[in-house]
Amino acid sequence: MPPYAALAFDLGNVLIRVDHGLFCRRLAEAAGLEPDEVYSRIFEGGLEPAFDCGLISPQEFYRQVLAVVPAPLPYPDFCRYWCEIFAPLPEMEELLAHLKNRLPLYLVSNTNVLHFPYLWERFPVIHGFQGYILSYRVGSRKPEPGFYQALLRKLPCPPAACLFIDDKLPFVEAARRQGLAAWHFGDAAALARHLAEAGLLPPSEPSPGA
Repeated sequence: MPPYAALAFDLGNVLIRVDHGLFCRRLAEAAGLEPDEVYSRIFEGGLEPAFDCGLISPQEFYRQVLAVVPAPLPYPDFCRYWCEIFAPLPEMEELLAHLKNRLPLYLVSNTNVLHFPYLWERFPVIHGFQGYILSYRVGSRKPEPGFYQALLRKLPCPPAACLFIDDKLPFVEAARRQGLAAWHFGDAAALARHLAEAGLLPPSEPSPGA
């Protein structure tokens, strides 16, 4: 196994649990629709990518969502529903605590201008990274090449020496096409074993989640 000189972590369902279904259920109740229909209209209808890439403002995203899911929902309530979908992953917090002083860490996420400040205030696990590749800041989202190129420009090492960790296999495969080493995330324990095999975690340290 080649030595790793940097690690790049996805955010949702890698460092922090995310469930878009919570938003869909609350919006569905307000609109009198089924949650699956709300999910389809928003997340399969092209609205989220534009917001993730910073192409539309939160207010415009709100207007566009309510155009396809009509609901008597004031903007502050919409923002609250949109953001209250996250929960901690304690085993990943433990793993990061072991890694943060060993090598550079990067946060790489498809996210938006509402979610990320909300997370920053409530989840200290995302503090202290050497770099943040956030789709709404770089104007590109996974699996687009431009997103990975934004990461490559920040790395202090060749692409193959950076391990890119994501729970979505298409995003992992796209990272590999850009020359990055990449790991399809399943759980913290499996990742900890992989990192121990790479010499980044001493074997004596307990695996998170074990």
